[in-house]
Formats: sequence, structure tokens, C-alpha cells
Amino acid sequence: MRLLRPGLLAAAGFLAIGLVRAQDRVDRGAEPVVASIDPATLVYDYLVDGNLPEDDPAGKKFRTLQAAYAAAPAGTEEKPTVIGIRPNVYQLPGGAPRTPSLSITKNYITLLGLTNNRRTVVLADNRGLMQGAEDNGYILDVNATGFTAKNLTIVNYCNTDYEYPGDPSKNLTRRSDVITQAVALQAAGDKHVYENVALLSRLDTMFLRTTRSYFKNVFIEGTDDWVGGGQISVWEDCSLLYPTGRGVMSASNIVFLRCRFTAVRGMQLYKAEFRGAERPDTLIDCILPANSPLGSTAWVRGKAPPRPSVYTLTYHNRDSSGAAALVCDSTVGPPTFTYSRELSAEELVAFNPWNLLRAPPNGPPDDWDPAGVRDRYEPAGQGSLVHRMILTGGTGSIRTGGPGETIAAAVQPTRVSDAGVRWSTKSDLVSLSRTSGPDVLVTGRNTTSQAEWVEVQATAANGFHVTAHVHVEPKYTDPPAFVAEPFIDSPAKGVVHLSYRLDLGPHHDESLISWLVADDPGGGHSRLIAVSRGNEPLQTLPLTLGDVGKYIRAAIQPKHDLSEAGPAVSATLTKPIVASDVASSVISPNFRNFVPEPNPTFVDGRWTVTGTWTVVTGDDLANGYGLRPSTPAYLLLQRDGDWGDMEVNVTMTPEKTEGTGFSVPGSPSEVGPRNLHADVYIKYDPRTRNGYAVRIWRTTQSAAKCMFQLYRIQSGVGSPLNDRQVLTGVFKPTTRMTLKAVGSTLTVTASNDVDGETLSLEGKITPNSFGGAGVYWPGGSANVYSKVAVSSLPAAR
Repeated sequence: MRLLRPGLLAAAGFLAIGLVRAQDRVDRGAEPVVASIDPATLVYDYLVDGNLPEDDPAGKKFRTLQAAYAAAPAGTEEKPTVIGIRPNVYQLPGGAPRTPSLSITKNYITLLGLTNNRRTVVLADNRGLMQGAEDNGYILDVNATGFTAKNLTIVNYCNTDYEYPGDPSKNLTRRSDVITQAVALQAAGDKHVYENVALLSRLDTMFLRTTRSYFKNVFIEGTDDWVGGGQISVWEDCSLLYPTGRGVMSASNIVFLRCRFTAVRGMQLYKAEFRGAERPDTLIDCILPANSPLGSTAWVRGKAPPRPSVYTLTYHNRDSSGAAALVCDSTVGPPTFTYSRELSAEELVAFNPWNLLRAPPNGPPDDWDPAGVRDRYEPAGQGSLVHRMILTGGTGSIRTGGPGETIAAAVQPTRVSDAGVRWSTKSDLVSLSRTSGPDVLVTGRNTTSQAEWVEVQATAANGFHVTAHVHVEPKYTDPPAFVAEPFIDSPAKGVVHLSYRLDLGPHHDESLISWLVADDPGGGHSRLIAVSRGNEPLQTLPLTLGDVGKYIRAAIQPKHDLSEAGPAVSATLTKPIVASDVASSVISPNFRNFVPEPNPTFVDGRWTVTGTWTVVTGDDLANGYGLRPSTPAYLLLQRDGDWGDMEVNVTMTPEKTEGTGFSVPGSPSEVGPRNLHADVYIKYDPRTRNGYAVRIWRTTQSAAKCMFQLYRIQSGVGSPLNDRQVLTGVFKPTTRMTLKAVGSTLTVTASNDVDGETLSLEGKITPNSFGGAGVYWPGGSANVYSKVAVSSLPAAR
């Protein structure tokens, strides 16, 4: 089947579009035969033929690709070494668990399928992470300049079948139904070409890390975290398929020309906003999935941060129904449309393969022309046009009356004759030091009473532009003065309250209040236990059993919405807290006011923090705040004394939405290369590291579930409490889990806000006197804890 696409770009000096072959799913239906290729005319230096009785090194003929590559010398740009491959299935079995099936490090090697049907020349292996390999089971791992692949298929059939055309005896059967990371191609280096190639797998199909690469008539499929991008690549007339109907790429720095994206249940291009050298893609005259009740098309999976400074660039894209493509920013919240912008006809001219690829993004031109279009664009002067701008600065706050902020913009390619940048803004809340030049100083002149975001635009000579966002605050005044000095009211109804009065005038109180406990009225052995966040003073502190016997202190820095914080003034309760002052036996931190800095000491009634934790906000979090670990980290409650029955309630929101929780499969063991698991502790003593837990880990048994099992922890080492393991997809945003230890019985139940997946576990324990609890997270993919509540009753004496 062929598609006739309108010549939308011809007026801008683009290639005439003409007829474009529509790709077929290579595991379903028609074979993508290219009639213009005559296999008999294809020229090569070395031959791979799986039907040879034996290798013929003298004749440069080999039965395997591995042998041919070993014998072939590196080529040159003028004369690449071409390895011709006759139709067959060529298994590339990997060696050591962390060794790619075939590593290509020689420059200017070409793998040429001697066929007009790429499905008949197949390079294959079936290893993936924890399914035959300890890494991602790379088939081809290329790190070389000048690599080319044509007329062939690379398939990692770890989790997908492959039907060989015309000969069922050569069909390939997947290793496992459980989808894991299984890479067909990892590519690094410069000047790569992939033409009439199919790249097949499920998860992590390709990691593209090249300086420059060119894709023509390529079919690629993947579920999540696939493609990559390198510094810049151009894809023409390619087809990109989500074989399970939905998923997210991890694509960057790619220009897609006349490509088709297929996903019947929704797709996203990006896993997160862009940082560093990563840049969004450009989609020109492409076909995207139509939005439907089954799923929508978005740029970012999850919640897209506001005010992007760089955009996905689009031009005349359509959806599968023929309507203008409608792509929203993110998959969370009401639809917004700020992450992309439509190119003008003037800007569009820069996005031709000659201009994009004739030089590295930051280097001088070497006139690389893999698309063979130099003669078309060079005479028109379309080989040195701005197609990218890099902004630095412009993401912070400036204050009226303060020093301002410098924003710089650098154009790419660097060879452009007019690299000038024009600066502009539509806002009167800022002043620009100049209207042209490589950078601009932005100063505030906000005379209102509110801080506001202002857009500052940098525009190149050809109209290409990017936007910086500056938070402009009004001029600050002196901190408010105390009308009544702060003092702490006597405990009442389970709380203490800091009373004070400030001369605020028309302003809102945003004083910074920190609460501490100390061993004596003078502040001996002070410990910070709570702080203000969100511009709201923390005037009231709920008391917990950990406060008993301690002196409560508060330090307040007076501040309103248009002032800096003033010097701290402290107040201290004159009497220690007694048990009758505490209204609740439940110990549960309010993460809005939690102190996340590591504090490895174990103090009765206090939370011990190890590792790196960050307080985060979110509408879907309990109380709007949570605690996210970014390294292996513990949050542990120490309880001294004798304690009996207890309950722990935990609310968790994992980054992974499909039920796997962790970035890769792990194991419940504390030792070994894959000791990736999480724990929720109960009846636990953090000092001796003894007690019980429910342990969670991702397993190769499922691509959408985690394993849960009850564990006994002795001196920090876990062992199963019994043989019962539960494989469930309950671990999704948001999961609520309850652990109960009643006598000699430990139970765990859990459910989520997404579906009907649940968890139920039960086991017999040896009762202990511990009253501690907590959580452990191993790092990797994120998980946010928005509630950890511990309820315990004293054991009968």
C-alpha cells in the first residue's frame, strides 16, 4: 500500500514529497518489498551466507556475521568496508552475561542485506535484562564512525515472536511473555545511516547516542523508553509503532520528516521535561495517533512542569483520521498546549537534511550528505540556517530594585552567517538592557504587590525563537516588626501554639517558624523537628509521645510577602511536655513540615533519616506533600520500652504507573548485583535492625506486577517469614498499605486508586517488644511517601 502525501513543504523549498511507502507491521501481514532494489546489483567486499558449508577466508566468504566482521578491516569515508548478507536468520548469541551479541568498533563498516525484502535478512538474539543477560541484552552495540545498515532486520526476540517470510522453519519464538529491557541496537559514534531497516523488540528497543545519524524508510517498534536521539538525527519516511497499543518513547534531538506514529491507546514522546543537552523533537508533516476514549497523545508522560523554555516544533502534522494533530502537554490534569509550537514557513526552510547533518551541532562543517540532497539546497543558501537555540539563564527569580539576571542564547549551527539574536518581551514588568546581542540583562520593575512570571523571547535572523521565563518580584521592604513578642502557649488539646503579632500593614504573614525540642530550658541537645513551608507560618505543633520529657522551642523569622526574613527570635516552654499533654498515640509526620536532612541518631519517639530525601508537593499526595528518596534511603521510627500490638499505615505514589514500581527487576536478597527491593517495617528496632517487614521487588515473572512477601529481619538481614509470595499489580499511584501485628499474627493489606488490584498477606511471628517502624527505598525509580502512620499500644505488664 502506498500513501500520497500533499506537498506541504514545496513552497518552502523542501523536497517534493511524492509517493511515500507506508510501513507494515513486520510481524503481521505484507512484506515490505522495495521494488527499486535489485539484489543482483548490490556490491560488497565480504559475504555472509548461512548456507555455506564452511567459511572461506581466502574468498572473503563466511557462514556467520561474527566471522565476517572479525575478518573485515575498517573502511574509510571514501571506501567503506561492505559486508553483504544473504537472506537467512543469523543468530548472534551473546557470550558473558554483560557482553553484547556483537560489538562494532571499526569505522566505516556497512552491513548490507542482499535483498529487496528486509524481512529476509535477520540479525537476532533473545536475551534481555534478567532473561539471559545481566544487562539489557544488546544485539548490536555500535561505537564507531561511519556505520551503515541497509536492507535488514535486527530483532531482539526476548519478548516478541518473529515470522520469517516464506519459511516457517525459520520463525523465532519469544523467550518470555514478561516484557523486560531487551535492546536490538545501541548506537554511538558519528555519521550513522540506517536505510530500509526494521528494529524490533518491546522495551528499550534502541538506544541512539550518535553525534549525527540518518534514518530512511525505517520501521521501529517499542513499548517504553525507546529510540534515544544523540546530538541530532534525521528520520525520513519512517514508521514508529507501539506494539502494545500505548507507551512512551524517550526521544530527543530528532527531526521526523513525513513519519507515521501508530498507537491505538495513547502515546507520549517524552518521559520528562528536558535538561542539559537533551532537546525536544521536531515533527514535520507526520501522522500521529488520533485521540480517542482509549487514550490520548501527549508530549510528556506524567505531569509536565509549567513554562517550558524549549518546545517540540511542529509543522502541518495530521492524525490518523486526517484532522490536524492535537497533542497536549501531559497525561495528568486538564489538557494544556504549551509544550509545542508551530514553525513558520520561514523557519521551516532550515529543517532540510543538508542543513541539519552537514556538521556536528557544535562543530565545523564536513559536508556529510547521507540523504544526497546537497545539490538541491546548497545553491539556495539553505545549508547554514538556524535550526536550534540554546538558552542559559532565565529560569530564576529577579526582584525589582535588585541586580537582575543575564540570559544568553547561542544559535546552532555555529556556522550561520548571521548569528545575531533579537530580544523582546511583551511585559512592562521588566526592562531589557538591549534588544540584540548574544545575551541580555533582565531587571525587574514590578510595581504591583504580586510576583509574576514574564516571558522573554530570543529570536534568530530567520525567525527561529525560544522563550525564557523570569519570575519578577516587586521591590522588597524591611521585615515586619513585632508588635507582640513571640511566646509558646501552654499545651492544650494535644498541641502547642506560637503566639505573636506583627506590624504587617496590607501584607500577608509568611514568617519562617522552626520548632525544636531540647533536653533543658537552655536548649541543650536541641533537635530540629519541624519547619514552615509553602509561605504559611507553622504556628501550631501537634505533640507526640517523642516530645514527652522534652522542652519545646520555636524560632521565628518575621517575614511578609514582600520582605526578606528578619533575624530569628526564639521562645521556649518553661516546663517539659508530660504524657497527659499528648492527645494521640499515633505517630505520623506531616511531610509539609518535615525535616528531611539526614540525622542518623536513634532517639525514642523520633524519625531517623538516612540517605537523600526531598519534600515534594502534588495534588494527589496526602495533605498535598510527600517525601521522595533519590538514593538508597531509610525513614525509621525508634520506640524504646515494651510495646505490644501495633499498626502501620503507608501511602505511596510510585513513579512507575504500570505496577512494576522499580526501574528494573531485582531480588529480595541484601547481597548480589540485583538486590533491588523495598521494605515497610513493623515491630522493628532500628538500633539492632531486628523486626519484621513486608518486602517488595520487581520480578521477571511479570511486566506489570511486583512480588510481595513477609520477612523477618535479623541484624539487618531478611529471611522469608513463610513461603507465601503474592504477585500483584497493586503498587500504582496511589497505593495504601496497612500492616498489623496482633499477638503472633502479622497481616498486610493494600489497594490503589487506579484499579481493582489488591494485596493480602498473613504470617505467624514471634512476638517482640519493639514499637518501631519505617520504610526503606533502594533508589532508582522514584517513590513518594505521603503518609507513614504508626499506632501502637503498650504491652500488658
